[in-house]
Amino acid sequence: MERRKPDAIRRATALRYMGAAGWSPDAATSALLDKAEKQILAIAVPHVVWRVLPLTVLPFENCGTDLARHLQGCDKALLMAATLGSEIDRFLRRLELTDIAAAAAADALASVLLEQVCDEWEAEQRPLFEEKGLYLTGRYAPGYGDCPLSLNDEICLAVDSVRGCGLAVTPQHLLTPRKSTTAILGMADHPVTGTRAGCATCHLKLTCSFRKRGTTCFQQD
Repeated sequence: MERRKPDAIRRATALRYMGAAGWSPDAATSALLDKAEKQILAIAVPHVVWRVLPLTVLPFENCGTDLARHLQGCDKALLMAATLGSEIDRFLRRLELTDIAAAAAADALASVLLEQVCDEWEAEQRPLFEEKGLYLTGRYAPGYGDCPLSLNDEICLAVDSVRGCGLAVTPQHLLTPRKSTTAILGMADHPVTGTRAGCATCHLKLTCSFRKRGTTCFQQD
């Protein structure tokens, strides 16, 4: 299902992704970000597809302890896949060949836009399910904590992401277009919160650029 785009992309989050958290951009950088934001918003075509399935039919047995904790107390899962579309990929590749600074800004802004699309979708779903007496955890994506990226294959198959939004999975379990994501939200007949994955079990803990700066990828602005 195609999703609407926000009027603006969260600038502070984009700066954090660029390694400049808390920094006030100068005029030149602001102009660069303004231009990239307009381009990203013009080109992106956000889509989200989703499906509810019982946990018993999903292959979560060997997907790590973090996901198991996240789904504790749940008997169903809301699976989702989202993408900004293939044109964003082509635009970013062109920038990477011609303007590295603009490419970095556009890449960060596109990542934040994808998050905003997912956040808005999730905010819409929660009250709809609560009307039915069902409650959701937060989103949990393959690759976080000790959850393997290979779970992308199963999620995309379950929600039929290729036909639903043009989102496919590579043999390395990566998503294409690259500005895409999948997620699992636990579902129960009582309030549940899930458990956020920690840095200790993350696959990227040794090379994480956020940890090197003394922060985390899930730190709020």
